[in-house]
This record gives sequence, structure tokens and C-alpha cells, in this order.
Amino acid sequence: MKTSIFCLFLVALLSGCQKEPNETNTVVSSLTTASINYATGTTAISGGNISADGGAPVTARGVCWSTTANPVVTGNHTTDGSGTGIFASTITGLTVSTTYYVRAYATNSAGTAYGNEISFIASTPDVYVSGYEENGTTPVAKIWKNGVATALPNGEIANSVFVSGNDVYAAGSEIIATKGYARLWKNGTLTALSNGSNHAFANSVFVAGNDVYVTGWENTGVFQGFATIWKNNIPVRLTGYEVTDLCVSGSDVYAAGWDNTGGTVNYAVVWKNGTKTQLSNSNFGLGSQSNAVFVTGADVYVVGFEHNASNTKAAVIWKNGTATFLTNGANQAEAISVFVSGNDVYVAGSEKIGANRVAKLWKNGVATSLTNGSNDADATAVLVFGTDVYVTGVEKNGAKNVAKLWKNGVVSSLTDGTNNAGATDIFVK
Repeated sequence: MKTSIFCLFLVALLSGCQKEPNETNTVVSSLTTASINYATGTTAISGGNISADGGAPVTARGVCWSTTANPVVTGNHTTDGSGTGIFASTITGLTVSTTYYVRAYATNSAGTAYGNEISFIASTPDVYVSGYEENGTTPVAKIWKNGVATALPNGEIANSVFVSGNDVYAAGSEIIATKGYARLWKNGTLTALSNGSNHAFANSVFVAGNDVYVTGWENTGVFQGFATIWKNNIPVRLTGYEVTDLCVSGSDVYAAGWDNTGGTVNYAVVWKNGTKTQLSNSNFGLGSQSNAVFVTGADVYVVGFEHNASNTKAAVIWKNGTATFLTNGANQAEAISVFVSGNDVYVAGSEKIGANRVAKLWKNGVATSLTNGSNDADATAVLVFGTDVYVTGVEKNGAKNVAKLWKNGVVSSLTDGTNNAGATDIFVK
């Protein structure tokens, strides 16, 4: 009798523990932590990959970090959406030369799960600036790395700098006996892009994979320019007068520059894989010119200037061929460089206000003056690295031009003002 009662109790107990057909066991998510994309200055980029949600929706995800091992979400952390899959996280507020530990996290109704731990050291990025400084009355092409100058052989100006891996490229020019020579330097070693039979000048350099592109122009002895791109030192002629800048996006090569009507009117153009598109129909004065190009996704940004009916240059940006004026044409102005970071579009250039040019930075069309107008100044290049905005340029100290670098609006001088000098381009790595 006791055995029968026990068996009935056991059956009832087991029956009560049986799952309903739609019942599941919820557990924490499965995920991994992404390696650090870069970690320089006060910013790093990581993220994670949530491969399984554990049976319940992931309601929060991101990374957490600390200066001690096993960081948790109650400390420093990001919040980067919800759900499974790959996500990216931007870590800010770091201290240089400090070791940090990072873990991705994912939260569902069962709790918070963490990915594998990785560590990194926040370091100061290397800042490369191209330009020139006179030695007496002779200009000498230079590259500054973190403020320390190196002279480039057989060059009077370095117009552009690009760093790929451990290699530092610069493009520029030299004039010998009134004839221009296009120059390319790799780690300080010169390659002559032209042999002196024609005038030639190099404006910019861009490295994509194993290919090195240099832009500029060359003529045949008369003052008629041929827009030129040297790809791996081999010149390719484009229909146009001069190529000022270049950007490679995937398999497409975009170039900015200008052409003319055969007379005195110039007009801004952009080339895509050698096919020219006119950006402006200006018929006033010297017309228009494009100085720089930046491509992100499907959007092509070009900056330059266009003359108005009063023959005044107005700074302009073209997005996918549509012009937006950065200045109203009341003063002479020009946009020289463009850089896009996320949803923000930065443009560097200058505007003449009163007697002097003022170095300008436009962010999404809103202008900031980098100089106060007491001396002539120009902003020549802009680059965004992490959360930092770098601008190069030049400002007179009264008698001499001084090479300048602005970081987040704070200026430093690359030269002491004894000799004329200027900064033309920047690369941060």
C-alpha cells in the first residue's frame, strides 16, 4: 500500500515538471569582443559579435572598459543598440600611455553576458605635415613628424603627404632654371615624375593598396596644361588642365581639378575613372575651380571656389554635383580641403575680411575663424582622427609666413618665423 502511494506521488511530481510545448529555457547571450580598431589619443574603437541571444531578445549591448581586469557594465560602458550580430563601439575619455581592459556585453532577461577580455594601451598618434621652409631665399620641401622637420632632397615644396603602413609618401615640385619638375618621395627617397622636357607640377599623393597615385599637370612647352595622374610613376593624361586632388573608393578613382574654354575662363571639374564632369557653368572672370575631393559611400564631395558677377570668389562645396556656397560672395574666399567624418562635413579654406585673409574651418556649413584677421592666413588642409580635428595652414607674423597646425582650434607653430614657411597637408596615423 505504501509502495502504491509512493508511486502515485512520484508520477504526480514528474508530471508537474514536464515542459509545456512552447516553454523554453532562457540563458544569457553568447558573444565575443572585437579587437581594437585603433587606440590613439583619448579614443579607441572596439565592439563585438553576439552570435546567440540565449532565447530572449538582447535589449542592450556595447562594451565596458576599465584600467583593471574584468570590467563590468556598471562601470564605464557604451550602449550600442540591441539585438544580435556585429556592432561597433567608440570608447572615449581615455588617458594616453594607460593600459585598458575591454569586454563586450549583452543583456537579456536572463542577465548580462560578457565576451572575451582584450587589453590595449592608448597611445599618442603620429601627425605628419607637409610643406616648405626657406633656407635663406631658397625654399626647401619638408615633412614634419610630430613637429620635427625633415628636409626632402631636390624639392622646393611638398604639397601633400600620405602614410601607408610604415611608408611615408610626399608629392611636390622643384623649379630648376625656370622649369618645373614633378616630384614624389617615399621615405625621403626621390622619384622624378618628369624629366624636364616639359613643365610639370605635382599636387597630391594617394595610396590605395599597392598603387601610388600622384596628381598634377604637365605641358608641352607652351602654356597649355594637361591634367595628369601618375599611377605608379606612369603619367595618364586626362581631358582637362590640372588635377588638384584624388581619392580612391573601391575600384573607382575620383579626381578634382579644372579645365578652361581655351580662353581665360576656367571651370571646376571632377573626373571619375577618367570621365570628366563639369561642376560649374560660371562665365565671370576666371570662372571656378575645384581643389579637393572626398568620397564616402555613394557621396562625392568636392570643394573649391566660384566667381560671382562682381568677380569675387565665393567658397563652395559640391555634393554629388550640387553646389552649396559657404560664403555669400561679399568677400574673396576659397575652400581648399574637405574631410567627412560620420555625418559631419569639414571644409578648410580662407576668407578675406577687411585687409587680410582669415583662416577658416566650416563644419556642416557653419564657419569658425582660426585666426583673428590681424595677419594674412590660410587653412590648407583638414583631417579628423577620432574625436580630434586637425587643420594645417600658414599665417604671417608681420614679415614672414609661419607654418601652422591647429588641433581642435588650438594653434601651434611648426616654424619659428625666421624664414618663410608654410604647411600644405596633413596625415594622422
